[in-house]
Amino acid sequence: MKYGVIVLFLAALNFHFAPRKVYVSEPVAVVELFTAEGCSSCPAADELLDEMTSIMQKEGKRVISLAYHVTYWNHLGWIDPYSVEAYTDRQKLYQKTLKLPMLYTPQAVVNGKYEFVGSNPVFFRYLVQAALDSVPARSLEAIATKSDSVVTVQYSLSKLPKNSVLNVAVIEERVEHSVLRGENKDKVLKHFHVVRSMKQHEAKEKDEINLVWPRGLGENKGSIILYLQNAKTLRIISAAEIKLKAS
Repeated sequence: MKYGVIVLFLAALNFHFAPRKVYVSEPVAVVELFTAEGCSSCPAADELLDEMTSIMQKEGKRVISLAYHVTYWNHLGWIDPYSVEAYTDRQKLYQKTLKLPMLYTPQAVVNGKYEFVGSNPVFFRYLVQAALDSVPARSLEAIATKSDSVVTVQYSLSKLPKNSVLNVAVIEERVEHSVLRGENKDKVLKHFHVVRSMKQHEAKEKDEINLVWPRGLGENKGSIILYLQNAKTLRIISAAEIKLKAS
C-alpha cells in the first residue's frame, strides 16, 4: 500500500519549477530539534541533525528533520535571530506531555514520542529506527503552488485520524550566521533545517492552506514540510516534504 504521494508544481516571476512527484511507501520519522545560538552545546547538535538525517536517508529510511530555535537563551547576551516564542511554547508542550522535569537544549523529539539529547548520535539512530518501526501508515497527498511570495498547499488524506492537526512548516535547509556575543561569541555557526515559519491547522480529509514564503529565502534553499500529529498525545502519524528545486 502506498504510504503517500507528493506532487509539486511551482511557478514564480522569472522562475519556472518542473512538476515533481514522490511516491512514498515507507514509514516516516520526524525529528524536531530544539536549539539556540546562545547555547554552547547546540552547534554540535545542529550539525548532527544534518549528518544523521543525510546518512539515514541514504540508507533508504524516511527521516524528516526540523530545527526549532527557542527564545529562553536570548536574555543571556545574544538574541537568536531565528528564535520564535511559539517554538519555545511547542517545546514546553512536549515537556508537559512527555512528563519531563525541565526544558533544555539541545533536545530532539522523534515523532512526538521519544526525546533525547540532540547531540547524541547513538540515541539519534536508535530512536529514529524505533519510530520507523512503530509509526502507523497514513496516505497523504499534497500539491504546493508558489506565486510571488504566496505558497498554496492543497492536501488530502485517505483517512482522517481523530484529534489530528496538520503542522505546515517552511524550513531553510542550511545557513551560516556570525554570533557576536554570548556563549558562542565570535563563532560562525552552521544551522540546518531551520524552521523559518510554522503554523498548525485543523486537519481535514481535504483542504487548502496559504502561507507566506519567508523574505530572502531562495526557492532552491527551502522546503515545505507537512506533518500530521495527534493533538492530545502529540504522536506524529504521517509527514511529507516538498523540496523547491528549479528545473
